[in-house]
Amino acid sequence: MPDYVIPNLLNAGRVLKLLASEPELSALQISRALDVPRTTVIRIVNSLVREGLLESDERHLYALGPALIYLGMRAMAGVDLTGLAKPLLKQLAEQTGETAHLAMLSDEKSLLMEVCQSPLPIRAGAPAGTLADLHCSATGKVFLAWNFRDRLDDYFRRMMPRTRTGRTIVTAERMAKEIALILKRGYAVDEEEFFDGIRCAAVPVFNSRGHVAIALGITGVTQRLTRGRVAECAAQLKAAAAILSEALGHRPSA
Repeated sequence: MPDYVIPNLLNAGRVLKLLASEPELSALQISRALDVPRTTVIRIVNSLVREGLLESDERHLYALGPALIYLGMRAMAGVDLTGLAKPLLKQLAEQTGETAHLAMLSDEKSLLMEVCQSPLPIRAGAPAGTLADLHCSATGKVFLAWNFRDRLDDYFRRMMPRTRTGRTIVTAERMAKEIALILKRGYAVDEEEFFDGIRCAAVPVFNSRGHVAIALGITGVTQRLTRGRVAECAAQLKAAAAILSEALGHRPSA
């Protein structure tokens, strides 16, 4: 039987291998290095960005994305990111009394990779494997703030975010103001924007290049996770995120 292959799938693999040795490249540079038409490269890199396998910035340079961190660590003798995060999630759930979770960017949604439920009888939170829209979840807002802030108009035009509650942000203009606040304070909040009565907070986890690889968050009922408690819990989230960031090779600038 002949060996059937998909040329562009092979080219996608070549793109990933190239970017493993050349941290940041433009579509034109990739095209020249691999001798693949630039239009083909653009389709490939856009698809890989959608899956979180690549990430791009305002300079239109491409680099390996957060999904590869998770896949790579799963391939390393049973060592995986969720394994590193589990004790931190348990500690966060005990400290805050809320459900703690770890999320990654997947197909322009926030994918819950690991969840540790609140120890309290009244709790909130979705199970691992849940996909949440970026515009109305705290972890999703983290990804928008650090990975999409220069592409908000494009994101909102393509995704046409739906209104889930009366507080959901559905325009790029409003989200730009929200992102400015997120970047200033270093954490994102879902103010009952996904479900009424549920509040979430999340912080970024950085990789070795200083890019956001994953997000760490908590979910609780609004009666307990009040606005006043969010800042306190955000400090605990940031401390846990710093440990994960260090494990991913991040070194904060002095």
